[in-house]
Amino acid sequence: MGNPERFNKKASEPESRPDEIIKALDLSPGMNIIDLGAGGGYYTLRFAQLVGASGRVYAVDNDRGNLEHIQKSAREKGMDNVEVVHSAGDDVPLSDREIDLIYSRNAYHHLTERAEYFHKLRRLLKPKGRVALVDYDGRGSRLSFHRLFGHYTSKETVVDEMQEADYRLIEEHPILSQQFFLVFE
Repeated sequence: MGNPERFNKKASEPESRPDEIIKALDLSPGMNIIDLGAGGGYYTLRFAQLVGASGRVYAVDNDRGNLEHIQKSAREKGMDNVEVVHSAGDDVPLSDREIDLIYSRNAYHHLTERAEYFHKLRRLLKPKGRVALVDYDGRGSRLSFHRLFGHYTSKETVVDEMQEADYRLIEEHPILSQQFFLVFE
C-alpha cells in the first residue's frame, strides 16, 4: 500500500508548483478528467473543485488503499463528482470519448509498454482531448532517490513514446526543477 498522506504532502509543496500546474491545464466547469496514478488524490480533489458538479474526475490507481483514501476524502468534502477506478493493468474501464484530460504525475516511469498503454487510452479521449504528464526526468543529484532507483524517464523518451502512441506534443511548461511537464494531443 502506498502512503496517501505522504503523496499529498509532496504534491502540495511549493516546489511542486501545484497552482501553476493547475493554471496551465486551463480547466473549466463540466470537464471530465482522469487522474492517472492518483496516489493520495491531491490533484483529484483540486480538479473536482474546478470542474464542478457538471464535471467528473476519475481517480485511477492500482492501489486500493489509495483509492479508499481518495473516496473517503471526497465524501468528507461533499464532492460527489469524484469516482475511484481500480486499474492494475493496461485497461481503464471507462466509456469511449468521454474524457477531456488525462493527467498523470510521477507515474509514467512506473508503466511498462508505455506507448501501447497510452495508445489504448486514446479511445477514452474526446476529440481535442489532452494528456498531461509530469514526471522526473533525471535532472538533479545522482544521489537523489529518483536517480538512484531509476524513478525517472527522460523527456526525449517520453516524447518519442507518446509519438509512437499517436500523440503530438502541444505544450511544454518548464516550471519544475527536476521534472518535465508536457501536454500532448
